[in-house]
Amino acid sequence: MSENGKLSNGDTDVSLDLGHPRDPNGNASDRSIGVVAKSSAGFNTLLAATFVVFLGYGTVLPILPLFLDRVLAVTTPGDVSLHTGLLTGVYTLALFGFAPLWGSLSDRLGRRPVLLWGLAGFALAMLGFSLTRNLPLAYGVRALAGAFAAAVIPVALAQAAECDDATRRARRFAWLSAASTLGFLSGPMLSGWLASIPMVMPQSEMLLGGPVAWPFVVTAGLAGAVWLLLYHHVREQSAHRPPADEPAGEPASPRAIGGFLTLTLLAMLGLGAFEVGLSLQARQSIGLDPFRVGLLFTECSLVMLAVQLLWSAYPPKRLSPGHLIGGAFLLMAGGILGLPYASGFWEAFVVVGLLGAGSGLLIPLLAYQVSLASGPAQGAALGKQTALASLGQAVGSAGAGMLFVGSALGTYWGLAVVLFVTAIVTFVVHYHPRVIALVKHAPRQD
Repeated sequence: MSENGKLSNGDTDVSLDLGHPRDPNGNASDRSIGVVAKSSAGFNTLLAATFVVFLGYGTVLPILPLFLDRVLAVTTPGDVSLHTGLLTGVYTLALFGFAPLWGSLSDRLGRRPVLLWGLAGFALAMLGFSLTRNLPLAYGVRALAGAFAAAVIPVALAQAAECDDATRRARRFAWLSAASTLGFLSGPMLSGWLASIPMVMPQSEMLLGGPVAWPFVVTAGLAGAVWLLLYHHVREQSAHRPPADEPAGEPASPRAIGGFLTLTLLAMLGLGAFEVGLSLQARQSIGLDPFRVGLLFTECSLVMLAVQLLWSAYPPKRLSPGHLIGGAFLLMAGGILGLPYASGFWEAFVVVGLLGAGSGLLIPLLAYQVSLASGPAQGAALGKQTALASLGQAVGSAGAGMLFVGSALGTYWGLAVVLFVTAIVTFVVHYHPRVIALVKHAPRQD
């Protein structure tokens, strides 16, 4: 990173400034490309699409064990736990595998057709899951839901990135992250309310599996409604092509993209491990009841949402992205390290707040940096980031679950050290070129 706030990669510089980008003559650029720069309705539709996909994920999680028991006739507690985890893993694995493919496809075919195919497939998969009556088919439908959700998440970001105003792009990314957080937070409440509707007829005679399956039907209906909005409000437009005597846009910076993708993997690894660790620590070590455990998870989501909305409203201009990324990793490290030492609800409340603030800032900020570094290949780069985020969260969750049994304190310390070192490395990368410049220009002492 150079003194003017750019990541250098040979002959390619990637600006990390949140201000307005400039053309080769140094003049601020006001050109916008893509449809969302022209229509607020188009961007609002992207928010709705992101919200409904994460609503679907949050809807399934709390109701899945009950659905396995009542609809798929998986009654043994051990089998219910096993298939709940595996069905969740299949969805995440499909997201990991298909996000880069959809992202690259959107760079070639355009954002709009990929978004339409993804949202339509997601709606049909959610509806199909409510109609499922055997376990193998349930796995296939969940895999399809993850594969089509992978078309919406990165491509919505890539579509939102198609504007030259860097501040506006940063705000859009923060809003999209907030929409995903709000969707995930709303999902359990929606499924809990719908599944609690009294059943007045035998389960076998109920349409679409009865109340326990209605959350999937409602989510599919919402996805269908958003598809209609997407079809009417999002129009594919060709990107701005500069005149022949004007240089083309900045090419992608593979080294910068690789660095930000690595940071994404580490951030989501920490978040996944913390979520599982919090659930186990709160119940087994602190002794909290399920209601208070739910409050802690709700607090984490609300803090993330608040940070993302604050960043969208007031993007920091005095603090560089290096400062923000390093500081966010420090907050995450503090939250993870403090969790095993929390002896009550309020101690856990504080450390959850630290983790929520750090991760809530990192998620949109890293996506924004990947977008800046990716040049014209927005879809491919953001697809890779979505895939690595899913992988990191899955590995963190599984690793924390396995390691917690053996050495819980060592697991927390080890992960906190990794995040702390990541923060230090981020600060060093930010300041290192400046230190070299100071040394070069320092007067020699004989």
